[in-house]
Amino acid sequence: MKNLYIIRHSKAQEYAPDHSDFNRCLAEYGVEKATLIADHLAKHIDGVDLIVSSPACRALETARIFGKALDYPTEDIVKLQPLYHFGGIEYAMEIIEHVEDDVETLMLFGHNPTFNALAWHLCPDFRDGMPTSAVVGLSFNTSSWAKVPKLKGDLLTYLTKRKLG
Repeated sequence: MKNLYIIRHSKAQEYAPDHSDFNRCLAEYGVEKATLIADHLAKHIDGVDLIVSSPACRALETARIFGKALDYPTEDIVKLQPLYHFGGIEYAMEIIEHVEDDVETLMLFGHNPTFNALAWHLCPDFRDGMPTSAVVGLSFNTSSWAKVPKLKGDLLTYLTKRKLG
């Protein structure tokens, strides 16, 4: 069984000091929102084996918040440029299928519209949106990540700040 958590970055600042999209970090509200959801998730899962994040500031900061809540060493977060992509799911699918099979629980941190499309593609039962900090947890009845892109996952969880109150 493989578990995949697709997590959209939390609420970012409107502008980075250098006016680049890549360097937009989390707004104060984004930190609070991500912390709330990460702490909730940490109470309901046993942990995570691998965290992979877009290297964009807002995604990486979100990944670090979740990593801390899940006792995952934040220095071990893998940063992959293809997750900083805003169209199509091919890059994310390629990352998933190359994960080592000893990883049981994988978390990906990145951006919409790619992450919403990825969740829709991998889980026919999920048709909601992914606001900032949203978590879509999926399980796949397989022992190999290489097979996941061709399978349909079962929805484990869908978390948003609104759902938590």
